[in-house]
Formats: sequence, C-alpha cells, structure tokens
Amino acid sequence: MKRDPRLQRLSSDHHHALVLARRVAAGTMTADELRARFAEELKPHFAIEERLLLPALRDVGAEDLAVRTLDDHAAIRAAVASGALPEVADRLTAHVRFEERELFPACEERLPASVLDALRG
Repeated sequence: MKRDPRLQRLSSDHHHALVLARRVAAGTMTADELRARFAEELKPHFAIEERLLLPALRDVGAEDLAVRTLDDHAAIRAAVASGALPEVADRLTAHVRFEERELFPACEERLPASVLDALRG
C-alpha cells in the first residue's frame, strides 16, 4: 500500500530509525552517540506525532492507538536515557513496525484532511 504523501516524511524518519536500531544492535554506537541521535532525530519525530496525530486519533475514538504510541515513546525515551542499548534497538524496531503497520494506516483512514495537511507545515 502506498503511503499518503502527507505522512511520507514521518515514514521516511522510520527508515532512519530502523538503520539507527540496527547500528545500536550491532554495537557500533555508544550510549552517548545514541542520545545525541535521539535528540536530533527521534525526539522531533515523537513531538510531531504527540502534538498532531495522537490528539486527533483520540478525537476519532482511536484511544488505544494513541495510548500504545505514547507508551512506546515513553519506554524508548527511558531506554535511551538509561543507556540500555539492546532494549533501545528492540523497542525502536518494534515501534516502527507498529506505526507503519497499524498507526499510519489508521491515520490515513480515520483522520480528517486538515490534520494530515498540518504535517506538511
């Protein structure tokens, strides 16, 4: 299935997150390097989702998806902060898969165009 163009930037971020997770799993990145990459790449991605997508999902009755996403974000943040590299790799990979397979299709199907349009801004 082709991704809605308005979600493509976030979907592209997921590719970079999977590459990051593979590097972490392979042991080619230190905890400090991971924290820097998290602050630069993942933190802004999480912020967009938390500010735009998750409230809108709640508004259309998809509370379960919003809660799962927030829980995943919190767990990934905690693992990054503690330097638990194997946990970061596992959680980040699973989270990206969840968003690509469940969250984004629900956004495409259920969210109003105005919310998706705001992702371009």
